[in-house]
Amino acid sequence: MELKAAGESPGRFLDLLTEWQVLEDKTIASAGELLGKTNNSIVRMTMELIKHDSERHKIILQMIRDTVTKEAMHLSPDELASLSDVLNRHMELESKCLAFADEAYAGSRLFSTRYLLSILIADEAKHHGLLNQLNELKRASVSTSTGSRRRRE
Repeated sequence: MELKAAGESPGRFLDLLTEWQVLEDKTIASAGELLGKTNNSIVRMTMELIKHDSERHKIILQMIRDTVTKEAMHLSPDELASLSDVLNRHMELESKCLAFADEAYAGSRLFSTRYLLSILIADEAKHHGLLNQLNELKRASVSTSTGSRRRRE
């Protein structure tokens, strides 16, 4: 197997990803089992969220595996630059959602309401963090591409 992504060795790293994917499959099955045993709306919603997240985790893990074994990920500064305005607007939306969620949480008194709002707050914070990481990636790729252009000149 040829290593495609510089910096990652295929041995134990790929084994860990494979084992992790197996655990995610077990998590999905366990969530499905719990869903089949309850009609409680809070438990059902929680297990649906966990099941969905585990399915998403499997997709991300596979992308990492593919990056190591098949084709390295690439994202050019030009690709990110063309999305910059849309990403910034999306970050503003996520910030507003997070502010609303925080205010709603502060105004809630019931445990079940606070539980559900805390799930939303965690998701909104995660979304905001992901967008910040994309912005960091944009900055890093621009400085890297500028530096490599300078070295070639």
